[in-house]
Amino acid sequence: MAFDYEQSIWGAGEATLHYADPASFRLLQALDALARVKEGRVLEVGCGAGQFIRAIKRARPELECCGCDISAAAVAKAKETGEGVRYDQSLEVELPYVNVCFDAVLVFDVLEHAQNTDALLAEINRVLAPGGVFYCFVPCEGDWLSLWNLLRKLNIKPDLTKKYAGHINYFSRCSLYDLLKKNNFRLKQLRYSEHSLGQILGVLTFILMARAAKKQNISQMNNEAFFARMKHGSKFYSALKKVVNFLVNLESVLLCRVPSPNVHVISIKK
Repeated sequence: MAFDYEQSIWGAGEATLHYADPASFRLLQALDALARVKEGRVLEVGCGAGQFIRAIKRARPELECCGCDISAAAVAKAKETGEGVRYDQSLEVELPYVNVCFDAVLVFDVLEHAQNTDALLAEINRVLAPGGVFYCFVPCEGDWLSLWNLLRKLNIKPDLTKKYAGHINYFSRCSLYDLLKKNNFRLKQLRYSEHSLGQILGVLTFILMARAAKKQNISQMNNEAFFARMKHGSKFYSALKKVVNFLVNLESVLLCRVPSPNVHVISIKK
C-alpha cells in the first residue's frame, strides 16, 4: 500500500537551535550552508508544514523564503502560520518555479522518499542558479554504519521506516554522493549526526509507533503526532525527552566530522 502523505504531515512544530530541540542540529547545518548566500531567494523542497523554512526566515529575515510540498494538507497547514514564507504545492518531479530562480535549495529527509531521485534532483538543479547552494540531510539506511541496515540483514523489523515514514530508498553514503555528483552537484562539505544514541532512539521510536498503531488498528502513524500525544499530561516524559534530545544533539555536535549514516551535505551547482 502506498504511503499517504495527506494523512501524515511533518513539520508542524517550531524548529529552534536549542539543544533540547530534535531539529536543532539540522537547522544549524542548514544555516551554515546559507552563510554562503548573502541575499536572494531560498527554497525548501518537501517543506511539510514549514517548521524549517520558517526558522530560516526568522534567522535570516533578509532572505526571500519559499517552501513547497506534494501534500496539499501540509501546504494548507503551513499557510496558516505564514511568517513571511511563500508556500506552494508541487509534484515530486515538477517544481512550480521558473528556471534558475533560487540562490539556495534545502531538503530535509526527502531523498529517501522520492520515487525518482534523478528527476527530483534535475528539478532542483533547474530552479537553482549557477553556483547556487544545495543543502540536504539524508538518513542513509543502506550504509554499513546504519543500525537499520543491520536489523534488515537480520530480518528484524525490516519495513518499519517504509510503513510509518514512507522511506523507499536505502542509500549508502557512497551511493548518495555518487547520486549528487551525477546530477551536477559539487560536494563542498560533509557533516554527520545521530551516531549511536540518535540511531537507537530512532529504532525505538518506530517500534513504539508500530505497537501503538496495532493497538489503535491503524495502518499509518506519524512520529511527530505520536510524540505529541505521549507528552500530554506527563511532566516526567517531557523532561526525559528534553534530556534525550540534548544528549543526541551533543553527540552530533561533538562527532559531526566522524562518519555516521545520517549525512548533511552542502554542495554547489556546477
